[in-house]
Amino acid sequence: MYYNIPTHFSNKLELNYKKRDAFLTDRANLKLLLPGIVFGFLLFLLAVYEWSNAFEGGSEIVPANDIVTYQPVLAVWFFDLCFALVGIGIMVTNILLYIRYNKYKFIGQKVTIIKRPILHDKLILQESLKNYTGVRFRVEFLQSGFLTKNRYVVELYHPNAEKIVPLYLSTSSKGVRRKWKDYARAFKLPAVIDTDDGLKKIELKNLNKSIAQLHKLGLIKDEYDPYEPLPDAINFVRKKDKMVLKVRKILWDAYNLLAWLAIILVGAIVVMVVANLDTFRQIFASTIYSMAAIGIFIILVAIQILFRKEKLVIKRHKIVNTHKYMLFSTKHNEIMKKDIEAIEVSENPATGRFFVSIISEDNTITFGAKMKIKDLQWIKKFLIHEII
Repeated sequence: MYYNIPTHFSNKLELNYKKRDAFLTDRANLKLLLPGIVFGFLLFLLAVYEWSNAFEGGSEIVPANDIVTYQPVLAVWFFDLCFALVGIGIMVTNILLYIRYNKYKFIGQKVTIIKRPILHDKLILQESLKNYTGVRFRVEFLQSGFLTKNRYVVELYHPNAEKIVPLYLSTSSKGVRRKWKDYARAFKLPAVIDTDDGLKKIELKNLNKSIAQLHKLGLIKDEYDPYEPLPDAINFVRKKDKMVLKVRKILWDAYNLLAWLAIILVGAIVVMVVANLDTFRQIFASTIYSMAAIGIFIILVAIQILFRKEKLVIKRHKIVNTHKYMLFSTKHNEIMKKDIEAIEVSENPATGRFFVSIISEDNTITFGAKMKIKDLQWIKKFLIHEII
């Protein structure tokens, strides 16, 4: 629905705008990329070292009658070549991710933007601060292997996505809304947020008010209808001292399919190792069993994550977000009802899917990341009704 979504590279970023002249560089963190570069290089060296027969022992005379003819299914050099190519790929990918960057310079009432993509020339843009329409807060999901995590984004909003400036990026929800308010005051601009109804503006004077206070002022309406049919995707349970909203079934998307492909690949490697155990013993010696055990462990953990379901537990004074796995449950997050300042249906720009955001000044809960928008709108109305 929203196309003016820029690409930011950092997961931790903050602009110091107190003196009105500021400089900011948005690029991937080298500390996070360095382990991948080192691992890829070591993998490449290992392949080259083995290919040059450096792991072969010294010459030994063996009687002809004691020689056992063994022909592996796949030649050893094939595995060396695969390891070398994978190592090079990992190194090059991480180096390219570090080369790209965006730089932002604030001088007086002008912003200069310098973009350095991987395969193109630098792009330099200039814009007046007067042409920015607000300070936007949004949440987006990042895929980190089998796991997903939230990245909280506060940015100087412009109708042209190329001119949007990141002000604060973090994977921690702590204090994000406070940062949003501070930047809106510093730039003297309204706070804006993407919702299912489009871009919503919030005046600075209303940013500190809770859902209940906004309802008393007539800025939020209670539109919940208790006779409206319960969405098919939601399982609602009323208990003695709480209510529970559960995601009824697991919803799959492209990331899940990629995760299943990774699981199948790891499983195929484990099967191949077992089928060619003698060949791999020559390459990895005693570590072969440990590697197989690690592969099996990765598969089991990944399956647990893929079959995870979300729950919202609505208690008298707070809302708790829990994750239910196949064998256990964990409390993921919680917010006191009196502290909730906004409940919105927002979009994840990476997938085009929507989710519910429950926002306080110091915390944010996201729920229902793969559900239909009409089901999320029902959840929003239900939560607002329960809070006010």
